[in-house]
Amino acid sequence: MNRRASTTWFAAVLSAALTMGPAMIKTITKTEVICFGDSITHGAKVNGHSWVYFLAESHYDIRFINEGRNGRKTSDREEILPILKKYPDARAIMIFLGVNDLKDGNDSMVSICVRNVDWMIKTVRAANPDMKIVVLSPCEIDLAAMSRTNIRKKYNQNTLRSLNTLDRRYKALAMKDSVDFVSLLHAVSAGNYVDGLHPNLPGQQQIAKMVWSKVGKLFN
Repeated sequence: MNRRASTTWFAAVLSAALTMGPAMIKTITKTEVICFGDSITHGAKVNGHSWVYFLAESHYDIRFINEGRNGRKTSDREEILPILKKYPDARAIMIFLGVNDLKDGNDSMVSICVRNVDWMIKTVRAANPDMKIVVLSPCEIDLAAMSRTNIRKKYNQNTLRSLNTLDRRYKALAMKDSVDFVSLLHAVSAGNYVDGLHPNLPGQQQIAKMVWSKVGKLFN
């Protein structure tokens, strides 16, 4: 299609939308997918270019909404409430939380994460029964690359061990609650962490690729 024909087509679509009103406009609105997470979702250490950014860049027909916040834990579960109100027509939500709960982690902390995510799943369903839910397990950490700051925060071997346990527990929770699950435990290659905790740009791209390969079909 040449530029003149393309311009004519767009003008015709716009004219039809204005003529038919909101009903027509709604049909061409992008599918909304909420990405609810922590600093990895927000895009810390990569200038906001997180896995959400790369999904949006690759799939223009879908609006991937970045609702990440630095430092968010599963215990901040009630932060999901205003987001659900803000996007009542979203088709899906991806919940990507847990690593910040597991500083010097143990099994008790893992169980708290599972209970909090279970609460979020039930809350989403109460707000919008038709919204698809995807639980993403956190990526592992790179102890060899861990920064001094993160060592002081106690991201350590116990954290890594707990992340492996959490991956299994999230998978079981997803089966119990009949929601989708994507394991990101091994999604990021060794060497693709900025500070042992946050993925660099290639690491964020690896997350985006894994997420889309597992659940992209849900959003079409």
